[in-house]
Amino acid sequence: MKREVQTFIDAVADDKLEHFTAETTQAKFFADPDGVMVPLADFIRQQISADKLAQAELNVTDTEVSVRLELSVINLPLQDTKTIGKIMETDEERELNVYAVIETPDINVSGLRIDALAPAATYVDQAATADQSLHDWLGLQIEKLQAAATNKEETDVKKK
Repeated sequence: MKREVQTFIDAVADDKLEHFTAETTQAKFFADPDGVMVPLADFIRQQISADKLAQAELNVTDTEVSVRLELSVINLPLQDTKTIGKIMETDEERELNVYAVIETPDINVSGLRIDALAPAATYVDQAATADQSLHDWLGLQIEKLQAAATNKEETDVKKK
């Protein structure tokens, strides 16, 4: 699945992409990250098969955590498409990849982590491998969030 970079930028700017949103709690997200992400992964696969751009988002309702799967030409969140035109040749055709994005103040200093999971075609054709990549990625992010919570508890000692 390919797009000319400028065509991609224009489509995102005009919100010509398919959207899917789901919600869960932190307890459910930590207990079964694969399970809560299945609808998002399925949605992205359907959109790839239909040759459509897409974004699927999971909001963790009792925290400031958002997890997304996005189709893009580069590892930047879709809301940063203006930057793409500054760093890429806009008349080139590029492969679309599926990116996993997590946004929360507790993930790192920038509050954002984005990583490529697989090229779009691979995400459909080799679903089990792509799902394992998502599983591994989610595990790392949850470990970071749990460590941040533990560190916060240990360093936020109440003064008498």
